[in-house]
Amino acid sequence: MGSLKQTIGRKAGMAGYILGALCLVAVAGAAAQSAAAEQPGIVLVKLGIADMSKAEQTNLWKLVDEYATVDALQEFCGTKLNLQRRAWVAVASCVEPASLKKVFAKFRTKKSEYLKQWQTLHGEAEAKKNVCERFKPKLAEYTKIMSGQIEQAATACRNCFFC
Repeated sequence: MGSLKQTIGRKAGMAGYILGALCLVAVAGAAAQSAAAEQPGIVLVKLGIADMSKAEQTNLWKLVDEYATVDALQEFCGTKLNLQRRAWVAVASCVEPASLKKVFAKFRTKKSEYLKQWQTLHGEAEAKKNVCERFKPKLAEYTKIMSGQIEQAATACRNCFFC
């Protein structure tokens, strides 16, 4: 097991990819909708987890876990990104709601577990202050990465020339 710093660094580096995975599903769904819209009698649908390969699904769940880890640390240190709400708004038009609900349920569960672990390990005021100060520069970087990926996902879903 690596140090806490290594673990968080790895988690944060990978955290951005969950929205990327959802974005890929969204873009693929949008492309399918465009082709379908040109053919009469075809019903437009949103794509979801079932449309992903097993390898893509495995990677998605790994990334959900990593996003939850980073978001839990951010919340522990006083930064609430409203990541779930923002991600939902970003990709809801391209990804089926049931898949999003499943992803976000897993995210909430994992985040809650990690937040509890952070509080258990570093819940005392001085320990919390030390951890948060140590990760303060990285937390700003994580926030920027996560916000950027949410915006990328939203842009992909809005761009009709990809739909």
